[in-house]
Amino acid sequence: MATAEAKSPPGADEPSPAAERSAQPPRGLAPDAAAPRAARGAARRLALLDATVRVIGRGGIAAVDHRAVAAEAGVPLGSTTYYFDSKDDMVARALEHVAEHEAERLRAESEGGALGVGPDLLPERLADVVIHAWAGDRVTLLAQYELYLESARRPDLRPAAERWDRAYRDLLQHALELLGAPDPPRRARLLCASLDGLLLEHVATASDPADLRSLAVELIERVAAP
Repeated sequence: MATAEAKSPPGADEPSPAAERSAQPPRGLAPDAAAPRAARGAARRLALLDATVRVIGRGGIAAVDHRAVAAEAGVPLGSTTYYFDSKDDMVARALEHVAEHEAERLRAESEGGALGVGPDLLPERLADVVIHAWAGDRVTLLAQYELYLESARRPDLRPAAERWDRAYRDLLQHALELLGAPDPPRRARLLCASLDGLLLEHVATASDPADLRSLAVELIERVAAP
């Protein structure tokens, strides 16, 4: 957990946002010295994004403010205002963060051979890929749904939500193609919406994860059927 050094103002050991975006080190600072500062700044920003997601998962988007996120991350209050202009900015960056993280996970699963099993085992493998990272972490799953719904109210958040959706549907479509399902793109949309419904029911009712998996496997088999 990151903490500020004694008597140092928040963010004093971190690069400014402009410096982070620049390929050149600040004037008078050697490249070798600039790299650790940039790394520390990136790590603290990531910690704040993760903290924002946890705050949303426990208390909803209404619970997000600079003080709550700083307390969750264990950093000075000034760190949040250094990286994020407002609550809306924190929420937007948190959605982008979880969307990119989940999209990358799904792409890695698809391209890394996670679905490289026979058709008899593929529905179970796909169910595991889809629900494994979510079913055991109720706070993160709640935050993901909160952020996804927020994109319906804020057009600026929709590109991140759409990237997330695209990676999810691409994985499902790839699996359905391997299973020989008719019209994989359309059935991937149906499967995506149906799995989301199962996950939402699971998080709302705290249902048995084993039952969730069983239902997901059956759903995949039914959607893939000719």
